[in-house]
Amino acid sequence: MRQQLLLAVASAGALAMGASAAQAAPDTGQLLLEARLRFEHYEADGPDAEGVTERLRVGWRQPISRTLTGLIEMEVVGAFEHDYADGVHPAPGKATIPDPAIVELNRAQLEWRPSDKVSVDLGRQRIILGNSRFVGNSAWRQNEQTFDAVRLTVQPTKTATLTYIYADRVNRSLGRKSPQGIWRGDVHVVQAESELGALGKGTAYALLLDFDNAVTQSSKTFGVRLAGARPIGGGGGVSGTWELEYAHQNDWGSNPQRFALDYHLAGIGLKTKRSSMSANLERLEGDGVHGFQTPLASLHLFQGWSDVIGATPAKGVRDVFLRGVTSFGTAHPVRLTAEAHDFATTVGSQKLGREVDCAIMTTLAKGWSFEVGVGRFDSRGPTYPNATRTWASLDFKL
Repeated sequence: MRQQLLLAVASAGALAMGASAAQAAPDTGQLLLEARLRFEHYEADGPDAEGVTERLRVGWRQPISRTLTGLIEMEVVGAFEHDYADGVHPAPGKATIPDPAIVELNRAQLEWRPSDKVSVDLGRQRIILGNSRFVGNSAWRQNEQTFDAVRLTVQPTKTATLTYIYADRVNRSLGRKSPQGIWRGDVHVVQAESELGALGKGTAYALLLDFDNAVTQSSKTFGVRLAGARPIGGGGGVSGTWELEYAHQNDWGSNPQRFALDYHLAGIGLKTKRSSMSANLERLEGDGVHGFQTPLASLHLFQGWSDVIGATPAKGVRDVFLRGVTSFGTAHPVRLTAEAHDFATTVGSQKLGREVDCAIMTTLAKGWSFEVGVGRFDSRGPTYPNATRTWASLDFKL
C-alpha cells in the first residue's frame, strides 16, 4: 500500500506537469531522451550467448512552481537479435545476457528544492550514492535499477552533505516479469559526507534492508570511507590518490540466517589531468555459509567486467586489482580503461581466478558515444567457469 501511494502521488504530479507543459512556453520544460544499441557476446566453458539489444528512454522534466519540478520517463528495451537466455525466459543450451524485453515507467518523481541547502525527491527515481558500491542504478545493463522512494538531502555547510532515503520498492534490472525483479519491504539509507581538508572526503553510511520477498538479502550495514588526492612534487601535475573503506554487516529484519561479516577496501595510486592508475585490495568477507552482500550495488563496476562473480560466495572474495585510465584527443576524446584482477576466497585463501578487462570509448559527435570492450575471466578452481564477455555499444543522450 505504501508503494502504490508513493507512486500515485508522483504520477499525479507528473500528469499535472504534463498539463502545465501543454499550456506553457516550450522552453519551460526539458525533453529527456536516451538511446543505446549494443552488441554483446558471452561465453562460459561451452554455453554461449549473443544478442543485439536496444534501449530507449523518453521523458519530460517540467517546472510546476519556483521550487517544484515534475519528471516522468518511459523506458523500452528490446532485441534485434535474441540468441540468449535473458534471465527471465530460459533458453536451453544458451548462456545468460540479463536484458529481457521491457516496457515500463522508469521514473516518475517530484523534485522539491525550497533552498540551496535542502532538496526532496519523491517517487520512482534513480539513486546513486558515492561510487555505487552499495547503492546504484546498475547502469551498464539496458534496464536500470530504480527505487520507489523519498530522498531528503541537506547541505548544512559548503563541505558537508547529509542524505536520508526511505524506499519500499526496488525495481531491479530484470524487470517485473522476473520473480526477483521487484523487491518490496523497508529500505533505510543514511549517509553523511564531509570534506576533511588534506585527508580528503570522509563518508559514513548505514543501510538497513528488510525485504518481504527476498528475506535472505535483508541486512544492516554500517561503514566509513575516506578518499582523497594530493599533489606530488613541485607543480608537475601529478597527484597521489588514496581510498580506505570499512563496513560491517549483520543479519537484519526478516532474515532467518545469522551472520556478522566485514568489508575492507584499500587503494593507492597516481593521477594526472588525463590519466590515473591505482593498486587496490578489496575484501568481501565470508564465513563459509554466508558472504558479505551488496544487493543494491551496480555490480558490473566491481570484481571484473565479465560479471562471473556477482553475489559474494559463502567463502568470500579477496580481489587484488590494478586499474588504469587514460584519455587523449580534444575534438573527439578517446578514453582507454584497463583492469587486472586476482581473486581468492577469504576463507582458506583458495584461488578463484584471474581477469583482464579493457574498454575504449570515444565521442563521435555532440550527444553520441561509442564503446568497445572485453572482459576475460580465467578460472583457477571449480567455483567459476572460464568466461569471456565482449561488447560494442552506441549511445545517444540529449
